[in-house]
Amino acid sequence: MFFAAYLRMSYFFITGISIALFLTAILLTKEKKSTSDFILAALLFFAAQTIFNTFLVETGLYLTYPDLLVLGFSSPIIVSIFLYLYSKYQTNNIPFQWRELWHFVPAAIIFLIYTRFFFLNPSQKLAVMQSGGDGYEFENLLRIAAIYISGIIYCILSLRILFTYRRNIKNEFSNTEKIEFNWLVFLIIGMLAIWLIILFLQDNKIISISATIFVILLGYFGVTQVNVFGPKAISSSNVIFVNNKKEDNNEPDKPPRQEKYHYSNLSSEESLQIHGQLLKILEGEKPFLNPELTLAELAKHIPTHPNKLSEVINKYEQKSFYDLINERRIHEFFRLLNMPESKQYTLMSLAYDCGFNSKASFNRNFKKYTGKTPSEYQNNQK
Repeated sequence: MFFAAYLRMSYFFITGISIALFLTAILLTKEKKSTSDFILAALLFFAAQTIFNTFLVETGLYLTYPDLLVLGFSSPIIVSIFLYLYSKYQTNNIPFQWRELWHFVPAAIIFLIYTRFFFLNPSQKLAVMQSGGDGYEFENLLRIAAIYISGIIYCILSLRILFTYRRNIKNEFSNTEKIEFNWLVFLIIGMLAIWLIILFLQDNKIISISATIFVILLGYFGVTQVNVFGPKAISSSNVIFVNNKKEDNNEPDKPPRQEKYHYSNLSSEESLQIHGQLLKILEGEKPFLNPELTLAELAKHIPTHPNKLSEVINKYEQKSFYDLINERRIHEFFRLLNMPESKQYTLMSLAYDCGFNSKASFNRNFKKYTGKTPSEYQNNQK
């Protein structure tokens, strides 16, 4: 019975390590790798190392290969850091900033304080391992504290980035289902809950089992979701591009400078003109029928700078770009629904014709503006 349980646990760890390394190889060999691809590859590699460390402990192999165990002492800290960096660079279309390396200072310190261990002879290393770390009490205490603190802090920072991103994308995108990263939010919340639990239990096995589950889920959702293994498909959502100087010089093709979002100094005359042109275009050209419509693309129709258009929408329509466009799609849906020739089509068929790109998006916006689900509405019409 014990041997069977031991064997199942070993297979569990080996599966997690294999999946992590396999996905790392896929990311590093793909074409047109983005910054977030490299970060995710590093995250998965160190997650594999974290799982491998527990595998060594659970199988007793750490007594044979003590150096491998010590080499992985910093890996849980590094995983937490890369999770934060992945969240940041997956939701921002910016090049890697080398100042991010300061995050790894605690991990480097943890590695350095154990360097004297590598200079011990084999019998001394074995004695340290068998005694549970005699002579390294301070180092072990510091390492455990750093692991727990970094795990909790970087999970919170990652969630902060994702929640800010999810709030801001409604000012730039008309369909957000594929870029909301719900899976990553739930995954991080789960990891944060696990960190809080193990903070009191201090069970290394729970940490590694959680890391294995994390890797498997990250691999699954990463493959099935956009913008993780595929080409970068979205722009930055935590910033809006502002560059009035280049705009005035008629140089729209040059990449604008990134600044934190702020309203431009629009005059009343210009804002009224933009708003009037916006309403005219929405009524006449109906750009909202394009399911991939963005704020930047709509601004080209006017034409004006996306920042100015965003300010006008918030000021005169009292809603985000996302809400404005989807409200128009709902109005268009009802217009089509009331046409006699539309009776032969399903509600979803009409919804797709109005610019919705998924059933979830249509249902959510339909209920928001009518107070009923499409099915409830349809039943009331019978």
